[in-house]
Amino acid sequence: MIDSLVEYAEHEFALNARQKDGATLRDHLESVYRQTGNMPEQLIPVSIPDCLHYLWGWFCELSGGRGYAEVGALPLTFSEIRAWADLTKTDPTAWEIEAIKRIDHAYLTESNKK
Repeated sequence: MIDSLVEYAEHEFALNARQKDGATLRDHLESVYRQTGNMPEQLIPVSIPDCLHYLWGWFCELSGGRGYAEVGALPLTFSEIRAWADLTKTDPTAWEIEAIKRIDHAYLTESNKK
């Protein structure tokens, strides 16, 4: 199940990647769709099981507070995840933390592409 969540995340990260003109790939593809009426294949949504949507939400919350350095986005640390869990009174299990770390790896991979 984690694999489907990571696949969803990779799809979203690729669509949200900034292009040379500053717009996202999603912006460009949606423009093509509006102009031609033909939906580009990349805009076809990747689905995840309903039971995993909360993990995507957790990742988005955590990622919103991530650190950045000259080299770009920094990975989410276990300390940051624990601090977030304490503040939100959430008790993630080991597999939920693994899922968040795998999504984070996908995020870093996409954000480090040039």
